[in-house]
Amino acid sequence: MSGTFTIFDTVVIVGFIQGIAAAIAIGLYPSLTSGKKILSVILITLAFLSSKILLHTLGLWQYIGFHYFPLAIDTLIQPLFYLYTCLLTENNFTLNRRQWWHFAPALVFQFHAIIVYAASLMQPDIHAMDIIAEKYLFYNAVKWAEDVFALCSAGVYWYLSFRKIQMYRQWLFTSQSSTHYPELTWLRNLLIGTGILVLVLFLSSISSNILQLNNSFLYLEIFYGYITLLIYFLSFQGYRTLLAAEMQIIRTSVNTVQPEVTHGDIKAPVNEEYFHTIQSLLLELMEKQNLFLESELSLKDVAKITGFPTGQVSAAINAQFNMNFRSWVNSYRVEEVKKRLNNPEYRHLSLTGIAFDCGFNSEASFYRIFRKHTGHSPKTYLQSVK
Repeated sequence: MSGTFTIFDTVVIVGFIQGIAAAIAIGLYPSLTSGKKILSVILITLAFLSSKILLHTLGLWQYIGFHYFPLAIDTLIQPLFYLYTCLLTENNFTLNRRQWWHFAPALVFQFHAIIVYAASLMQPDIHAMDIIAEKYLFYNAVKWAEDVFALCSAGVYWYLSFRKIQMYRQWLFTSQSSTHYPELTWLRNLLIGTGILVLVLFLSSISSNILQLNNSFLYLEIFYGYITLLIYFLSFQGYRTLLAAEMQIIRTSVNTVQPEVTHGDIKAPVNEEYFHTIQSLLLELMEKQNLFLESELSLKDVAKITGFPTGQVSAAINAQFNMNFRSWVNSYRVEEVKKRLNNPEYRHLSLTGIAFDCGFNSEASFYRIFRKHTGHSPKTYLQSVK
C-alpha cells in the first residue's frame, strides 16, 4: 500500500470501467425481460466495491477529499444477488416494499459513512479527521460491525440463493421439457466457486486480522481480483441472458406461465404394480403419437394423459429409462432431429427449423442438448450424413 501504480491497480481500474459500461449497456438495452435493472445495479455495486481498494493502493486515503470516502456497500451485494436469483428462478417474482428491507443494513452503514465523511471533511488535516471519526463517531467499531455483518449475511444469502437454484433445477429436470427455460448451470457453478473462495478467504483473514501475520494484504488482493473477474463474467453472461430471453419473447409472443408442479407431487409414494402399465403408455405416447413434438410438454401434461399421478409417472420414467423427465423427452427430440437430417425431404429446412419442428424452442439449448446426447454438434453431424 505504498501508493505506487501497479498491475493490480490496472486490473481493478479496467474492471471498474467495465462494470460501469456494462451496467449502462444492460440498463439501456431495449428488453422486456426481468432482472435487467437489478443486474445493472449489481454491476455498479461490484464496480464501486472493487474501487475501495484503490483508495489504499494508490495512496488516495492520505488526501482529505478521499479520506473516509463513503463506500460502505459491503452488505449491499448479497441481497442484490439473492433477489437476482429470485428473478431468474421465479416466473412472477416482483420487487415490492417487503423486499426493500433486505437493503436496510446497507443503508444504515452507508448513512453512518456519509456522516463520518461530512464531519471529518470540515477538519484541517488528516490527524484531526481521524480524531473526529474515531473518538466521536466510532468509525472503526462500526466498520468492524459492518465486516462481521457482511460475512454473516454472505453465508445466509449464499444458502438461500443456492437452495432456490437447486429447487428450480429439480423442478425443471423432473417436470419440464420446454427448452426455453434456462438451466442456470452457470449460476449454480458461480455460487459453488464463490462459496469455496469466500471460505478460503475467511480462513486466510483469520491469520491476518486475528493472528496479525504479515500476509494481511494478500487475501484482499485475491478478493478484489475475484470481484474484477466477477464483473467481466456477469457482464458477458448477463448480456447473453438478455439476448436469449429476448429471442424467446419474439418467438413465443406470449408470457409462458410456469406450471405448478410441486415437489410433493414428484415425490409421491410409488405403486410399483402400475409400472409396466405406465411404461407401456409412455412408449405409446412417444413412439406412436410423437407427443415429444409438443414444445411445452410437461410432466403434468403426460400424467393427465396417462391418468396416473405425476409421482408415479416420474418414478416410472426414472426406473425404465434411467433419466429424468426433461432428458427423456429431449432424447426423443434429438433422435427425431437425426432422422430428419438423414431424410432428403427435409434438406430444404435449416437446422434451427428442423429443431423447432421437433419440439425444441431454444436454439442455444438445442445445440447444447444435441451435443450432450450425440457427442457431436448438429452441424458436424449433418456434414457426416451428407
